[in-house]
Amino acid sequence: MTAGRGFRGGCKKVSASQRRSNRFSLLPQRLWRHCGDELGMAQHEFKLVYDGLGATNHVMPTSIEKQITSGAQEFLGAHAYFFTEGRVPDNVGDHSRYFHIHDLRQRDGSWEAIYAVEISTFASGVLAEYIRELTKDLALDAATLTRLGFRLLVLQSYKCWLNRRPIQNRVFDRIEPVFTETTGNKSPIFDIDLDGDSQRRRLFERTNSSMVKITSPINRAATHVDMWIDEVKLDRRERRVPSEAEITAAVAPLRANRGSQLYS
Repeated sequence: MTAGRGFRGGCKKVSASQRRSNRFSLLPQRLWRHCGDELGMAQHEFKLVYDGLGATNHVMPTSIEKQITSGAQEFLGAHAYFFTEGRVPDNVGDHSRYFHIHDLRQRDGSWEAIYAVEISTFASGVLAEYIRELTKDLALDAATLTRLGFRLLVLQSYKCWLNRRPIQNRVFDRIEPVFTETTGNKSPIFDIDLDGDSQRRRLFERTNSSMVKITSPINRAATHVDMWIDEVKLDRRERRVPSEAEITAAVAPLRANRGSQLYS
């Protein structure tokens, strides 16, 4: 697996001192708003390559095909919402005022599904500084920064999902204005850290839900799936990701057996 190659700190927890530093300082919200009308769109491709069993002959059951499309939309949509608005809504659609997801499916020697997400470019001081530090390139324009930034978010988010934890890097969090009003204990009315933690948890949950759908063909219509974001390989999955309902059903007999032993 080559996910995250060349990038650092995907799951590394940011210390309190780093949060307070200038690098992670809160900037005016105007710096986070999109500039798509002036700068165009940054496009990414998310490719799913299924092979083995029926997928080798371009065969995929209709019911599973729908799950794949739903999973890809949920995966890209959740990350696009988080990247552009700093939130993951209850209903993740295939577009917003900041992004659009398109189906570019093709079949080449296996069963492939390709989805493109176009994201409005914008200027973010925190994210721009972070990416320029990683690339050591101070001349990157807004479109390139957006393209690299979204890809970095997907790589770090997926790596953290593999480790069963939400992404901890706060550089992708929504930028909010600093509120001067406080409650009786002198704490800000809006807890930015708490909201960021909540949204990163929602992104993790959406990633898990999308992977349940994307891996649904394994052992039914394919033996594995290779996942790519642009030219970077995210992973090869050879096992299905179980749903919450399947996990609950699997552990129910164990819990019942444990309960009977306690009262026997």
